[in-house]
Amino acid sequence: MKYAVSSSEMKICDRNTSEYFGIDSAILMERASLKICDRIDDWKKTRNANRALNCLVFCGVGNNGGDGVCTARLLLQRGYRVHVCVLGDYTRCSELLLKQLRILEKYKVFTDTFSHIRDNKNLIQWDIIVDAMFGIGLSRPVSGDYKEAVSFINQQKAARKNDLFVVSVDMPSGVNADNGQVCQAAVKADATVTFNQVKVGQLLYPGCEYTGQLYVEDAGITGESFLGKEPDAFYYDEDIKRLMPIRKSDSNKGSNGKVLIIAGSQEISGACVLSATAALRSGAGMIRVFTSSANAQTIKTLLPEAILDVYEEDDNFSSRLEKAFEWSTQALIGPGIGTGNSGKKLVRNVLKSYDKNLVMDADALNIVAEDKKLRDLAANYATEGKRLILTPHLAEFARLYGKDVKDCKLNILDYPRKLSKQLHCTVVCKDARTIIADGYEDKIYINVSGNDGMATAGSGDVLAGIMAAFVGEKQSSFEAACFSCYLHGLCGDAAAARLGRHFMAASDITNELSGILD
Repeated sequence: MKYAVSSSEMKICDRNTSEYFGIDSAILMERASLKICDRIDDWKKTRNANRALNCLVFCGVGNNGGDGVCTARLLLQRGYRVHVCVLGDYTRCSELLLKQLRILEKYKVFTDTFSHIRDNKNLIQWDIIVDAMFGIGLSRPVSGDYKEAVSFINQQKAARKNDLFVVSVDMPSGVNADNGQVCQAAVKADATVTFNQVKVGQLLYPGCEYTGQLYVEDAGITGESFLGKEPDAFYYDEDIKRLMPIRKSDSNKGSNGKVLIIAGSQEISGACVLSATAALRSGAGMIRVFTSSANAQTIKTLLPEAILDVYEEDDNFSSRLEKAFEWSTQALIGPGIGTGNSGKKLVRNVLKSYDKNLVMDADALNIVAEDKKLRDLAANYATEGKRLILTPHLAEFARLYGKDVKDCKLNILDYPRKLSKQLHCTVVCKDARTIIADGYEDKIYINVSGNDGMATAGSGDVLAGIMAAFVGEKQSSFEAACFSCYLHGLCGDAAAARLGRHFMAASDITNELSGILD
């Protein structure tokens, strides 16, 4: 597990390092700048250049600009030809920036104006541009000379391509560190050197696309500087085997989970096959599929390991469903059940009578979103030790939360947390970066595994099946959901590496489970 910090959390951590632990901020700035120079040196080595490289450093008037000026001095001492441009109102320069500027002057390096650099852009071909205009505190739209400088950097990159290395200090200027949104304009960096902790905006879209290669460097601010108050957001990037629940060597098929999959309808057969197969491949000991009779032959052919229960669309299936409830240790409802009468009846029965851990996906979520009584049942579900996980994609989430999709996307860190508290459950809001919140947890999870090849029909059914297999383990529903999303994304990455992102199908994600979990 690794933390992703907000701008306010990082500022507190930075301040605690200086004020509580007594480490001078100038020392931290020097250490940060050395790390930036090391990354630039790494890039230089790939160029095999036998000349001094031309480096342009854009600085703002805050401490991020101080990092830039300090970096310029160190690059000069390493043999680079350096030009420095400070943008903004000099009367608002931070003390650390002014100190760095005074040092730079003694090395006979003077700042240049942006207008001179812009108007003479053809006189020097830049090899390296360092973006140190804004750090983690930006929330307002980028304007004036800053906006022109962003445009200049991006134009230079478009013209020079791989012959120009654009490196941002801490954050690409113009990207909000808290939500990844672009503040009118932003530098599209080849690399971003950030310090001590990943920033939330470097993980979320579109910010992660502007960040380029992310380097998290030690500038001297350690975890102790949180003074016991851990950040809210975290993500996984470790070996999945270290996160796997331990499977007892003397276990049997009954003790490894008996998963009830309530999925499929007369019109849809694939959803129940995908989710049930994923649950089985994720280690479930036994699978029981409760589906429309129209899917019987499909299940028998494609999933002979499953126990099969079928119903007719106009059938009174409550008694058979009750027997399936008794048999199971955990359940999934929703993929492909439709939103007609049969689907509604299935959801109503489950929410009223099921007494074990439950995952709700797809059509089940749309049914709950449209029916206040069912929504109330869902809100009261997690009682007496039962756990409930909802797995909406962004449009389904918007229906559940009662806001439009655009608003939900802009507030993807906040709204899932609020909905999870309203419904007393775990909410898995699926998007390019899936966000997981829980009504009983302070933390929020950002999933960084996966790729756009997974944006294909049935991918969500596979995730729901994986989650159904793990929701019965001896861990919280929040932990099960976070692990399942990470695993699902890793399988998607493995499938993309094997087949290519354009050519993946949902079943390819399932096929990677055995290799990932072996």
